[in-house]
Amino acid sequence: MPPSPLRFLHTADWQLGKPFARVSDPDKRALLRQERLAAIGRIGSVAHQHGASFVLVAGDLFDTHQPTHADISAACSAIGAIELPVLVIPGNHDHGGAGSLWHERYFLQDCRQLAPNLTVLLERRPFELRQLGLAAGVLLPCPLLRKAEPVDPTAWLRTLDFSAWADQPRIVLGHGSIQGFGAEENDTDDENPPVPTNRIDLAALPAREIDYVALGDWHGLKQVGPCAWYSGCHEMDRFPRAADYRSGQVLVVEAHRGAAPDVTEVPTGGIQWHQLQHRFNSDDDLKQLEQRLRDRIGTRSNQDLLLLELDGSLSLAAAARLQELLQRLDARLIRLKRRDRTSVAPDAAELRQLIERACDPLVARVALRLQQLAALDDDQAELARMGLRELHRACVSR
Repeated sequence: MPPSPLRFLHTADWQLGKPFARVSDPDKRALLRQERLAAIGRIGSVAHQHGASFVLVAGDLFDTHQPTHADISAACSAIGAIELPVLVIPGNHDHGGAGSLWHERYFLQDCRQLAPNLTVLLERRPFELRQLGLAAGVLLPCPLLRKAEPVDPTAWLRTLDFSAWADQPRIVLGHGSIQGFGAEENDTDDENPPVPTNRIDLAALPAREIDYVALGDWHGLKQVGPCAWYSGCHEMDRFPRAADYRSGQVLVVEAHRGAAPDVTEVPTGGIQWHQLQHRFNSDDDLKQLEQRLRDRIGTRSNQDLLLLELDGSLSLAAAARLQELLQRLDARLIRLKRRDRTSVAPDAAELRQLIERACDPLVARVALRLQQLAALDDDQAELARMGLRELHRACVSR
């Protein structure tokens, strides 16, 4: 009879305590941090619903190797509530070297009291799941013992004798970027510059001996080999890189000895991160933007972040309406990040209000000259358009 497969959850990059410094409102930053904790409860629900025996966290459980005591206690409480074994390796953010949290008395006490189901794998040596009373299977942990490892953390597997686990599924647990990722694929954000080390060479692993490679570090879902996956974050933490970028999920994995694993994606995220591009070809396109925002955000408040990219041209009146819309949107969203290349200038009717001012010939002459300069294709054109906007605001809009 063939051995039973292992069913478990693969997750990574929880980065609990992440500061989200780009969000200006401290209350909204707190919402993002709290949601990362709440998502751990959703992970537990997924594990029980899908009959998983344990949960693997492939690095970066915390955002730093010295988290606050409050973050440690909150994490241990949430992990303890899962009531299944949770096995973790350190990543580059919470590396396992000297002075790291994994050796601190406070963490060790909280782990014993609040999360007795948590096992931190700090050594690069096989870990048999039978030690936890689980079915046969062996974990091959590749923890990071410093923020930037100059040597492939999976290199020790290349010479490992696998004969002791002839019928048991073998699961690699690693954290880092695989060789072959280009610079454009570097999964970094404003708070996390790219790290040139912690490189994992999947091609150098003894492929026939390994049944699943659970990876962390890349924050989006990505299959990178026949049995190798990045699970992505359990709770999305950055704007999408591309249309196919997916984050805010865990993977339910069924690993078989000597056969391809069965992998199922299950969503766990709560906060929505959106990216929206919109071009104004006329003032009427402002209404289209409002509709697209309603379709995307609905009536929600404090549940979404939006990267809004705008370009095109608007009249002064439409630009004023746009600013009002953006002010309301900024209040409702956790964060509104704008890349605004919209050109704003008076339309024909607004120009006539300035140029055809018989009662104020000086304003009319200035407006006419600014109109002429704004029509040129040089550095003065934008300054002239700014001048027209200010002139209209001073003479007409008040």
